[in-house]
Amino acid sequence: MERFRREAKAAGGLSHPNIVQVYTIGEADGVHYIAQEYVQGLNLREFLQKKGSPDVAVALHILKQVALALQAAGEAGIVHRDIKPENIMVTRKGVVKVADFGLAQLTLGSSGDALNLTQAGTTMGTPLYMSPEQVNGKKLDARSDIYSFGVTCYHILAARPPFEGETAMAVAVQHLNSEPPPLRKYRSDLPEALCHIVHKMMAKEPHLRYPDAKSVLADLRDRKSTRLNSSHVVTSYAVSCSKKK
Repeated sequence: MERFRREAKAAGGLSHPNIVQVYTIGEADGVHYIAQEYVQGLNLREFLQKKGSPDVAVALHILKQVALALQAAGEAGIVHRDIKPENIMVTRKGVVKVADFGLAQLTLGSSGDALNLTQAGTTMGTPLYMSPEQVNGKKLDARSDIYSFGVTCYHILAARPPFEGETAMAVAVQHLNSEPPPLRKYRSDLPEALCHIVHKMMAKEPHLRYPDAKSVLADLRDRKSTRLNSSHVVTSYAVSCSKKK
């Protein structure tokens, strides 16, 4: 309960247009709750299931907004620890919001020393998107979220995660030991610059990744081959998905 209260307060302190706002925390009849913003739209997993992998312009519109959310969280000293498509919402107006800071930590340490994919307080997160250090129960910082963001980007662009397996352990081991297939194996239309950004985020060693989301955002904005000018595309895209739901 203390962890719940501390982390809910941390999430509540984040006020950003690309983060689902936590309004209050409380208790009623012995049930502890978080009251948060309602987002009308789809999460990214639903988005991909309905429309498939988006074109480069739409994908970049999404990625830049997620990077902005992670930048805000990082600057507040918060590591999300569970970045994945299900925790990224797209509204009918094309606004992207990162949700569910329920696993977030204020400190840069992760309790627990052994691999444990179910017990709270040791290794926490979702195996398909975990960083290698998260799988190992090591100390985490913003670079762990960068890795998970990279895996999420890969999934968005390739319409599949880089690693798959029959069990959580099988996937976790691949995060530790296997290199993801090149993105262009699945999407030959992707700019080399964008592929480089995504693969850099997924480097096994934290020091080889971007140091923070601000650096990722700078590369997404700086490269001419990944510049986006048609934000209206994602708006109509999101609306059509919502209507079909």
